[in-house]
Amino acid sequence: MTWKVIRTSVIGSSHVESRSPCQDECYADVMTACDGAQHLICVVADGAGSARQSESGAELACSAVRRCVEASLSDPACNPIVDQTVVEWINNVRREIYQAADEDALVVREFACTLIGAVFGPSRSIFFQIGDGSIVAKKNDIAGVVFWPDSGPYANMTYFVTDEDALDHLQLTIVDAAFDEVALFSDGIQRIALLFDSKMPYWPFFEPMFKILRARDGDACSLLDDELSRFLGSPQVNERTDDDKTLILATRLRHE
Repeated sequence: MTWKVIRTSVIGSSHVESRSPCQDECYADVMTACDGAQHLICVVADGAGSARQSESGAELACSAVRRCVEASLSDPACNPIVDQTVVEWINNVRREIYQAADEDALVVREFACTLIGAVFGPSRSIFFQIGDGSIVAKKNDIAGVVFWPDSGPYANMTYFVTDEDALDHLQLTIVDAAFDEVALFSDGIQRIALLFDSKMPYWPFFEPMFKILRARDGDACSLLDDELSRFLGSPQVNERTDDDKTLILATRLRHE
């Protein structure tokens, strides 16, 4: 069944007060691969709050990953995506950001951002992440966290795709399995989307949104993006987190 997808990035209340831009970026869409199969591509990037060009870094990271994945899936050779393929995607992201920093005569740290990505085919799923935020995947009514947010050894820090040792902190797994539902999100909502004691997703946060998405036809799903934005920017959410917030939700299920 075809994926139904909604996504949004919403500025945090602290950034509104400081007149800072939203430093999150996301991408999610379905493409047809060289073998005719549909694949869902999801990417989330969260710019470092202390970096002057972090919103540009997040935009560059998302667009670079999208192009790399699309190139791999449309390659006439139809070679399977393996771990080294994903490493090449990350290296390409880094090259593009380093080039942008060089063109602007800035140190690359000013473009720092985390990176989360997933690619779902009919029977194979690819997950990768550098830094915090997370991916939640569900199959046969069982939901779990793919990678726990990697916040590093100290409070209020994480790892970035721009770090010199970024590949040392790359979390990557490729599994021969299809999933029914998936969520990718930045660290702005991880405290309300995850149970930190048990390291499990807090499904009551996701279920109401997935329920609405399951009931919609694919063509009508884009109308839900604005509703998702309003929810993430609502007072009840902002009372719990003042950071920028990004959320991608995708399902292959229908409401029964």
